[in-house]
Amino acid sequence: MKRKNAISKFFSEIGLLLATVVMMIPVYYFVISSFKNRKDVIKMPLLINKEMFTLDNFPYVIKKMKYWQAMGNTAFITLMALILIIVFASLAGFAIARCRHGVFSGYYKIIVTLMVIPFIGCLLPLTTIANKLGLYNSIWGCIVIQAAWNMPFAVFLYTGFMQGIPKELEEAAYLDGCKPVGVYARVFLPLLAPVTATCCIRQGVGIWNDYLVSRALLNENKNPTLMVGITGFFGSRGSELAYAMTGVLLVSIPMIIMFLFLQKYFIKGIAAGAVKG
Repeated sequence: MKRKNAISKFFSEIGLLLATVVMMIPVYYFVISSFKNRKDVIKMPLLINKEMFTLDNFPYVIKKMKYWQAMGNTAFITLMALILIIVFASLAGFAIARCRHGVFSGYYKIIVTLMVIPFIGCLLPLTTIANKLGLYNSIWGCIVIQAAWNMPFAVFLYTGFMQGIPKELEEAAYLDGCKPVGVYARVFLPLLAPVTATCCIRQGVGIWNDYLVSRALLNENKNPTLMVGITGFFGSRGSELAYAMTGVLLVSIPMIIMFLFLQKYFIKGIAAGAVKG
């Protein structure tokens, strides 16, 4: 039995190592490409030395991408969309998890169904509605669409997490005279850090890296965003890979920092949010 467990552990570790290597190759490629000129990226794509190393890509990319303006727009869209998602998804999750009315059960089934609909199929109707509402070329139009589209998965996580909270805590709050709003604020809200961190990472990364909504709704000259800015390095004269990879590195850094701060809650939130539902 011990030998069998040792063999199983060995192959598991080998599989994990191979998976890590495969996932790290693209990261390694765009990082080293950011510090090489265009010719060296093509000639020696996976190698770098002192002669190749350069920082010249960064000033050019920051200027052409309008990086600081684009990062400000992208950060604002991400932050505001996450606030809307967390507030409304947590309230919806509380209602579904604790209210026994059949309406909430039906609503939950609709929410789960929406999670499997391809986004590209809904993009045209959403942009048409945004245009009718006067939200075309508006940062708030992007915020509303991103919040609405990312809401179902957040509701799914919050519902599962809240269903796992002991009912005794809720009953004790009611005995102390709390109403449903008080129960939500005093009992549930302090316990939501893991699932909220999970939503911030998962939904936040998706919104931060969005290209389709920004391209469909915003004028890239007036309201640039980071992912739209990166595509400016892919033109009719061919791909400017060194500049594009530098852009990818600059775009990735804020999300990496956020993940490092929230990672201790991430796995806990995913596991707890998927227990029931």
